[in-house]
Amino acid sequence: MLFAIGCDSYDHANLLQGAERDARRVYDLLIQPDVGGYDSFRSRLLLSPAYSDVREALREALFNEPQPETFTFFFAGHGSVSAGAFYMWLRDSNAKGLSMSALSLADMFRSINEAAPLQSNIIIDACESGGLIEDLGALLKPGLLGNVGSPGLTLLATAAQNEGAGESPAGGVGTLALLECIEGQDFVQDHKGTLDLVEIGMRISQRLRESGQSPVVWGLNLFGPSGFCRNPRYGTDPAMQLRQALQAWPSGSNNVIRQNYDALWAAYSAAGSVWDPGKFSAVVREVLAPSSTEPEVLATVAERLALTFSQRALQARDPFRNVEILATLAVALLSSANHHCVAEAAQRLLDRTCTALLDATSALLEHLEADKYALLSDRGAVLSEFHELPLRLTRVLGWAAASPFFCSDEEQRNRAEALFTRVAGLILKYYAGSLIALNEVQASGLCIALSTCAKLGLREEGELLAGLLFNSLIQCEARIARDDLPRDRALEYLLARRSNDFSDFGDAVARPIELLTVLLKAAGLFELEAIFDESLWKIDGVAFSAYRPASYMDYGSSMMEGGENLVWTIGFDVFRTSDFVASWPPARTMPQSSLVASLALAASLLYPDRQAWFLFES
Repeated sequence: MLFAIGCDSYDHANLLQGAERDARRVYDLLIQPDVGGYDSFRSRLLLSPAYSDVREALREALFNEPQPETFTFFFAGHGSVSAGAFYMWLRDSNAKGLSMSALSLADMFRSINEAAPLQSNIIIDACESGGLIEDLGALLKPGLLGNVGSPGLTLLATAAQNEGAGESPAGGVGTLALLECIEGQDFVQDHKGTLDLVEIGMRISQRLRESGQSPVVWGLNLFGPSGFCRNPRYGTDPAMQLRQALQAWPSGSNNVIRQNYDALWAAYSAAGSVWDPGKFSAVVREVLAPSSTEPEVLATVAERLALTFSQRALQARDPFRNVEILATLAVALLSSANHHCVAEAAQRLLDRTCTALLDATSALLEHLEADKYALLSDRGAVLSEFHELPLRLTRVLGWAAASPFFCSDEEQRNRAEALFTRVAGLILKYYAGSLIALNEVQASGLCIALSTCAKLGLREEGELLAGLLFNSLIQCEARIARDDLPRDRALEYLLARRSNDFSDFGDAVARPIELLTVLLKAAGLFELEAIFDESLWKIDGVAFSAYRPASYMDYGSSMMEGGENLVWTIGFDVFRTSDFVASWPPARTMPQSSLVASLALAASLLYPDRQAWFLFES
């Protein structure tokens, strides 16, 4: 059911010229059977209505039987934020009493929640419409959302809270962009038969930001199809038949989604703020598990989650947040990538990961070139930087170094290599004193960064990076922290390391370690064997290890079975780097495709207890 309002005439505000026309065009288009398919008998178009008329029409639309399964609301007219809430102005609205004369978005949320259509779409083309975010705090409360299994909701506001909604002689610029997406004049995607409002909103956001207008898109749909309209571009892709996916959730997924409902909401909220990638990975695995025997469904569910969480990630301060979310969902498909449709979905997610990674790296470079301290925290947590900054540096280097492997074309790969070269150079120039061996979590990023330096011929950068980490490892006698060290124990570890007294901290020191394995594997890439050999006696008795999987298809799993654990001890079976090199057994397995290799690289960065040893073995 479609409910469209356009308001040009006002008793207490300036008249508008195109709001009624915008609402009529949206209404006329979406009620067409081959476009939106909304019921023309039940749908409503209201032009410059009074507040009481809208309330009565909404009551009939939402609560008369049969109640709608899909409810789409469109408003064009004046809008404003007042007392922490967003209001849509109607003909008789008055600034002195908006709560009694204008349509409150929060009140409409409550009505929609009570009526509980399976999918609700709200589109507002009005000044300050981004102020609808003010009402989301109430919406996210479980008491207002309703029972577990609540319906999907998507919001599109064409202007930010402090912006006006642009107009042109043809109509509102936001509405025109919406109509072009619906009609297929502007490309959104071509691999599904329907378009959902989040996809459309992301495209509109991209277009309008170029002209200085900042739309707000918000959406979460965990149950059922999220279609907004038919996709006029569906089928234009020659590989379309290979990329078809089910448009509904598998019935077997409903229970597991309900069981993880709170966790999904928590992860969704955290995606834009305080982030725990481990928790997100665990939730993703739980939600995807029931679809593991249905490849088409598995691919669809993963991409739907990516669409929802990726948009939320764009609100985060960390430019790499979207990278980690997309990579997590791509890696979650790794074990099923032998199915063609799953491999295609994983490749699409990897392509999006690559684009997000290049954007994040470019943004980081701009900040570093403008301010060499850009990688430091700006939240006043000076003491924490002694622990966080070295980890942040190897994380950034690892992701930037992995980007060339994710690229699907030569031009993109050349750009990724150039970006890594610049990032590595600036980090080594500005942060050499903070490039120290501190925590086992650094092994995966360092493994990829050193391999990429060697591959690109960055000999000086590779030598310096490996030398700095190896020297600091020797200085602390290889007593680096475990990869699961709680952050609240970081200061305790730093104090123990400073005093060289780990008598009360032995349980948090990593044994054996993989960071030393990475450095010894990389020594030959930069002819550092002789230099390293001179100091190995200082870490006599230190054990170091490597795990090599039976199959890289398992690199995205929480637990990997099979494979082989290799362990060495300095002063027992390794006295020189050459002893270690000679003892490294031939490779048992290698990634069977470039896609599997790329996903394994992403997995090693997401789950730092596994290393991409094949980079050294290829």
